[in-house]
Amino acid sequence: MLNIITAGSLKLMNEKRIFSHLRVPPAGGTLLFRFGAGLLVSCFLFATDASATESGALIWDTGTHSPDSLSPEAVAKREGWKELTGRNITSHGDICMANEYLVLVFRKGARGGEWYYRLGESLVKGPTLVSVGTNGDKAKALNAFTIMDSTATNALLEADVTSEAGKKMLMRFSLKKEKPFVETQPGEGTEKIRVETRSQHAIIPDLYGGDLVITAQHVQPSQIHFPSENMVLQLTDNGNAIVMCVWRSRDQQVNMSLDGTAESRAVSTTEIEYKQGKDFNVWVALIAAPAIWYQQRIAELNPVKDKRLNWKVPFCLQWQADYRRTDGLIDSWPLLIKKSSGEYEKPAGKYEGFRLWLKNRTVTSSARGHYPYPGYVENDTAYLRNSNFEGQKEIQYEAEDGVLIYPFQRIAKSPVGVFGALEILSEAPKDTPEARLPEELPVKRPERDKYPTTCTVTAEYESIFDDKQEKTKKAELLKRLEANDRFVEVIRSRIVEYMDWYKKTRAFCANEKAAKPQVAALADEFDGLLAKIQKMYEDKKLQERTPDAAKALNQKVRELIDSSEDQKDEKAKMLGRQMRTIGGSQDNSIGQFRLITKALRQRAGYRMMEAKDEVAFGFAEKMREKTAEILCTAFQQDEHPIKN
Repeated sequence: MLNIITAGSLKLMNEKRIFSHLRVPPAGGTLLFRFGAGLLVSCFLFATDASATESGALIWDTGTHSPDSLSPEAVAKREGWKELTGRNITSHGDICMANEYLVLVFRKGARGGEWYYRLGESLVKGPTLVSVGTNGDKAKALNAFTIMDSTATNALLEADVTSEAGKKMLMRFSLKKEKPFVETQPGEGTEKIRVETRSQHAIIPDLYGGDLVITAQHVQPSQIHFPSENMVLQLTDNGNAIVMCVWRSRDQQVNMSLDGTAESRAVSTTEIEYKQGKDFNVWVALIAAPAIWYQQRIAELNPVKDKRLNWKVPFCLQWQADYRRTDGLIDSWPLLIKKSSGEYEKPAGKYEGFRLWLKNRTVTSSARGHYPYPGYVENDTAYLRNSNFEGQKEIQYEAEDGVLIYPFQRIAKSPVGVFGALEILSEAPKDTPEARLPEELPVKRPERDKYPTTCTVTAEYESIFDDKQEKTKKAELLKRLEANDRFVEVIRSRIVEYMDWYKKTRAFCANEKAAKPQVAALADEFDGLLAKIQKMYEDKKLQERTPDAAKALNQKVRELIDSSEDQKDEKAKMLGRQMRTIGGSQDNSIGQFRLITKALRQRAGYRMMEAKDEVAFGFAEKMREKTAEILCTAFQQDEHPIKN
């Protein structure tokens, strides 16, 4: 991929088609489009024969009113269209808005704004944006347009719309120079934006646990109300496009509609609520490139051998692979990147990942044990496997389902103009507090999480005693034992955090069940998952395997240093085994606690989508929010932090 050409690097050639005005590199690139205060569209554009470009926000009058959607060819040629500049301009035909990144067409009589994106040498018609009023009253026809501003730096259009119930609605679209976003601001009568596009899958990316994945064929209801967690991706166009919606507030209600049966079943619309007077608008992105997302059937993957996918990675960034488990939950794995040296790079921007040995792609996890990492990318080729987890044998992947791979985040080597989900999450609400979400949401490692581990220290002192060097290296030994005392105390502090959270959350479940009998079954389900934390605490005997018990063992090692007794090396080994039992129990427990909490978080998300009323939805939503309170931080021993 080449970088996007600067606006002034080529001269405008009016005889060229409209996409000659788009800032497209010779080899293509991913572009983002934006309308005013809330609607984002992005797509990957491949090079055309156009040899010119223009900087600025442009508006054209088509000269006539078309009763039907314009063909991609007509949009490309813009034959007879007239460019409009100035303020408060009237038009004679339909309106087209464009900047370096976007073409959006408004036709009188159409239900909403229509746009097009380039895929290879072809233009493809994208989603339609439809305004929605009170009680779901949808737009029926665009009546008139007021071009409030059309300069080299800004294009602002207000659309007058008639609803199905005959009411008036207004919507503003603002397009700015070199701002690859489309933004919509609701006016009189408009309460929601309706994004009409058909997709087979939808994903709610989650930085605290596994993504929520909606596969249309698996969803029975015709409408679902899902977590309003700032973004959702719709995978469409048979792998070539992703429609992404972004919004500012969790108070903005988001619904999806589905239709069709069997193979034709699909998500057909996404409706997102505006917040009038609060500037809580909506952005919609469309990222497009050949095979921008990919699905691989899990049954074709092997647990011990990597499968080379029949998929060429479009460009270099952090790709995410979502594996569906047999329990209905999702394991989300950022694909590693294999370097020319044969080693693997750790995933970008992910603290919560795993302890990964980069030379052989082996993972050591406190909860899942040892296992090969499930996937990686080498050059433009991806490899997956169906990993087994020795520490969690019950975690199995659904053979007849598929792994979904999508662009998650830019990395240092990503071409300019290429965007993943996290970049869109920050770029869309650029001048709002939510622009910092990609920085604030990822899991953080607390400063108190200090090392060395019990395994490291016990291995060190056992070796020293074996070599009869305990007196010579006494100062070093004492320092390491002191550090290990602190480590055990720190891990215990994390256990205390989990147990305090567990007690408060379980009490919350009990109170909700008592106050709202209609959520009793749901409360029992959540409580059953929470109870696994207490059982794990008891099974690992954490009541007796405490920091005080660990300190007592370390004190015996200290006393052993200057002792004149026989077989000191054997006694050191015995003390080491006892210490590792305490340390291992603590480490494994917080890993298991995290797995349980992540499962609870996903389960609550799916129960929100399945809720039959707002009471059940609200209860599940609160439970999902509560899991973020504990999952927002992770220790190295949690399941599963990165360690180089």
